[in-house]
Amino acid sequence: MKGGVEAGYWRNMATSAGLAVLFVVVSVAVAAALFGLAYLLSDVWIVARLFLGIGITVAVVGFYAATPFLFDALLGPKLFQRLFCVRDKALTQNAIRELTAVAAAPVTVPLAPGRGALRIVPIKPAWWNDPDAYDDDTRPVVVVEETEHRLPEWNPYDIAVPAGMVEVVAWLPRRTGIPGRPASGLVDVPAGGVGTLVYRPSSLPELPGTAADLAGELWGETSSFRTGWVTTVLIGLAVLVWLVFG
Repeated sequence: MKGGVEAGYWRNMATSAGLAVLFVVVSVAVAAALFGLAYLLSDVWIVARLFLGIGITVAVVGFYAATPFLFDALLGPKLFQRLFCVRDKALTQNAIRELTAVAAAPVTVPLAPGRGALRIVPIKPAWWNDPDAYDDDTRPVVVVEETEHRLPEWNPYDIAVPAGMVEVVAWLPRRTGIPGRPASGLVDVPAGGVGTLVYRPSSLPELPGTAADLAGELWGETSSFRTGWVTTVLIGLAVLVWLVFG
């Protein structure tokens, strides 16, 4: 398991580095082509300025898109998440402590040898409220090992399953009676232990929900504000180096 985690760690960093390089190379190539057109059409100053402006925009957007992948590769996923990611406002420190305590709580179902407990932690309705899509009394539905479980409340729900990788499919029944688009995820359930899955349904009925690890829910999403500032600083440094040594 440790080897698999390490392999996944390095694979993630390599993928991020490759995507960063790809975005930079493509944006620079397109921008250079547009700058070349602007030079060739310099006699028609309006068209030349148009191509020049588009080229600068393409370069900036490419650098902005590459920045998260670059720092993910340089810093590693954990440090990158600490510096670049922000949690949803609903995920307060109290909520995080609550989820962490839930994940560490004792098993509530009897376990036979070679089996473990899959703990479903449904995110509370207040964290995704969409009254137009779901009724107030909507409850999550999950399918584990081809068995459907309709959760009675929005509380953690333990299911005894064979140890190993377990596939979970989850959804919410919509107002129309039609199930919401399902979200699936794999959970590693240890023998005699607990594998935890946080289930956060979609806030829009036409979009799929998510089934993610507890840690992923706690980190949140990449901040466009922080990414923009870092991109600005990197571009500024590049321009400064070009002016000094170019």
